[in-house]
Amino acid sequence: MKPRVEVNFDKAERQAFREKTLEYQPDANEFLLNHARSGLLLALQSLGLPKGSRVGVMVYNCHTVMNAVAQAGCEVVFIDIDDHMRIDRDDLERKSNGLKALIVTHLFGIINDIDAIRKQYPQLPIIEDCAHAFGKEIIGDFGVYSIGQGKLPSLGDGGILVVNNSRYADAVKTLYDRLPGYSRFDESKLYAKLLLTDVLHKRLIYSVFTSRWKQNKKPKSGREPIVAKKMAQGIRAMLALRKGQVAEQVKTRLVNAKNEAKYLGNNELVSSVLVGSNAFMLVVRSAHVKALKIQYAQRGIESATHFANSILWAKEFGYQGDCPNAERLRNELLMIPVY
Repeated sequence: MKPRVEVNFDKAERQAFREKTLEYQPDANEFLLNHARSGLLLALQSLGLPKGSRVGVMVYNCHTVMNAVAQAGCEVVFIDIDDHMRIDRDDLERKSNGLKALIVTHLFGIINDIDAIRKQYPQLPIIEDCAHAFGKEIIGDFGVYSIGQGKLPSLGDGGILVVNNSRYADAVKTLYDRLPGYSRFDESKLYAKLLLTDVLHKRLIYSVFTSRWKQNKKPKSGREPIVAKKMAQGIRAMLALRKGQVAEQVKTRLVNAKNEAKYLGNNELVSSVLVGSNAFMLVVRSAHVKALKIQYAQRGIESATHFANSILWAKEFGYQGDCPNAERLRNELLMIPVY
């Protein structure tokens, strides 16, 4: 079976990580971190919000987004999604009273209309979660990219916080300068982890062992401590090596996504197909998710029901069941990898 996430820690990257002869040079408004979640936390902390401030988050999401809000001492306000995997603007309007910040996630590379949201709420700080949309131009006050495992580029670790409003630049820099870096021991552990991940995602090993192990893993708890650090030097070296390849990868993905979407369009199990601007994954809506998943397994492709546990996670952060569309969609969605 072909894994959904293909980790290629190749010879050039291993050499770059060990020797650190390359280093990604961030722009003045970029801050390199160990995870995207660390970027979300720093962005929220830089706003100087009072404890208990209300922060809007799309409920169909990764638990790390909800957790960043909670660890910043704020209250999560859950916003529904529409049928196109974007924030439900009507639900946002209903819940906008008292919001002190808003995190908008571009799920699977499907871009929200940030311009329209800014015009409607000009005083509301907006953090764009671009974990699935690497390279998207940031329009909000902040943007956070992920280069962790399975992202684009997939480097196994790392996040980038972009500050797009000079009002918050000094506060972010102060917070960033206080963060610890990776020790030599931590860098060595990370290198070993990347090597192991690469081995576990080799096709034969993945089909015999890794895929079964993943299926038996228990869902993660939403509340995991966020330990923010500066990006590992080895990851910076790999990012310098890989960043220039992303545009070409996106071109290839878009072509392959279009072909796969055509195939899915003729599948009687499929209701609709969504493709993001970078073809991060195909999002397929179906009343027969299990049957469709079996079809892909028979083709040797691992599909996934990403964020199917989002409502379970949200309940850990006070969700009250007021996002009906997300609750319905989470049982009707299957994500197909694009290579």
